[in-house]
Amino acid sequence: MSVQDDDATSPFICGVEAPITFRYDWESEDALSAFIIQRMIEETEIDSTDVPQSLYQRIDPDALEDLFRPLRDGTPRTSGKVTFKLAGHYITAHADGTVEIESELGRLKRSGGNLLLTGDVPTDVFEQLSAQFIGETAYDRTHLFALYGRNADVVRTRLSQANASLDNARLLSYEAAVRSTAQARTNEHSRRASFSSVVGTIDDFRTAIRETTFELQRQQMGFAPGELRFCFDSLQLLSGEEDAQTVEEFLRAITETIEDVSGLGHYIFPGAYGSQPVQAVSSLFDVAIELKISEDGPKQRWHMHDTEYTTTWFPV
Repeated sequence: MSVQDDDATSPFICGVEAPITFRYDWESEDALSAFIIQRMIEETEIDSTDVPQSLYQRIDPDALEDLFRPLRDGTPRTSGKVTFKLAGHYITAHADGTVEIESELGRLKRSGGNLLLTGDVPTDVFEQLSAQFIGETAYDRTHLFALYGRNADVVRTRLSQANASLDNARLLSYEAAVRSTAQARTNEHSRRASFSSVVGTIDDFRTAIRETTFELQRQQMGFAPGELRFCFDSLQLLSGEEDAQTVEEFLRAITETIEDVSGLGHYIFPGAYGSQPVQAVSSLFDVAIELKISEDGPKQRWHMHDTEYTTTWFPV
């Protein structure tokens, strides 16, 4: 995975968000590789110098041309295709000249997936970014929060920051058999959000999350992609109390559940991105969002798993 350490105002993470399809004329004087880059530049409305990765790093442009160029007798090729990845995008070139471009982030938004939020930053930075992933208030989202060792007040805070209502929120909190009086009073304030305590083993918590997710799906008669917004807080506390295999099995089951209903989940793991506990689970997520504090304030960069692309640092 390539890592870019420079700051930028254009991280190119959205890029060609909605898939685009166009035709390339094999008789054109412009090389196919140059034509693809030009279309990406036009679609994203960025300067050519802002394209963060060279096509030469991903595929041999000459080989790409030779693969689909008409035969020596002029007969056009009518079958075959090749797909490669460039700067967080999937690019598919067909022998008939059809080219399709789609970003990994755009696909994630349309199909659902799971994001890891991590870094050595204050709690309020996580809360700020978490509120963004709760979803736009213009849409009727369903929110599900799973709290491990966290106070239920964090849910009210994030929903408030996102201008979202408690009415469409469900809270599941994994707690010890005996809660303190202070915790009980705090949770009273979250009753409007349909608060439930899960007392038992971590397997019981996993089962409760899965059952609640599918219950919400039945109530909505199915979710549109991204309609369910899921938040897990905090993986740092979970990994500190459970062994690595248990944590991996737990997360694999939960992330698969969120994907099954086309939901968008984010999971908070305070700690350095390069630390062993974070790296042990990073591959289970579609994207790992690394956070840091700079002189200009909190910044983020996205590590995209499937396209093996890392953005530049940009503001939260």
